[in-house]
Amino acid sequence: MNSSLFRAVCVAGVASVAFSGAAIAQEGSISISNFPEIQTVDGGVEIAEPIPSNEMIRFPDITVTTVQRHQTNRLISGGVLETGPFTAVSLSLGGFVEGTPPEPAVIGAVLVPDEDFVLEALKEGVFLFPIEVTMTIPQESLPYVGARSESHQLTFPRYRVYFYNTSQRTVKTQLYAFLMN
Repeated sequence: MNSSLFRAVCVAGVASVAFSGAAIAQEGSISISNFPEIQTVDGGVEIAEPIPSNEMIRFPDITVTTVQRHQTNRLISGGVLETGPFTAVSLSLGGFVEGTPPEPAVIGAVLVPDEDFVLEALKEGVFLFPIEVTMTIPQESLPYVGARSESHQLTFPRYRVYFYNTSQRTVKTQLYAFLMN
């Protein structure tokens, strides 16, 4: 190695040690603070009852006469669905058509949040935040009809359930709400 290069490396090393020592000397004394001991809790934890992971709610035998979906003041009330701690619902709609439908029709169940603002809008013909399941009744169908289950995310703790029927025939509906997490 070249002697001038060796001297330069040595000078740089000594300078860095000197500067780092100076920085340490200027900081002064170091104190360490420990946090207080973690508080301990004595006793047991008990769950009074099982936490539900799912629940089936049935709205049976709701007679739905002819009423169009847009006739919000005439929709058939099916009651209230309490969704409690659940985050999702799978809806299944079925029914028994009284007589043979002369033309295709739609039967539907609409769930709207049980909130004053939403219910006021519904009186004006506006569905806010609806969850809906429908089934089509073919012309001259068999009396028993049903729709595929549909899953939806829940965002409110209570929903009002309403039904409509575009058929000229009365339909006795069954709505199944499978609540889940």
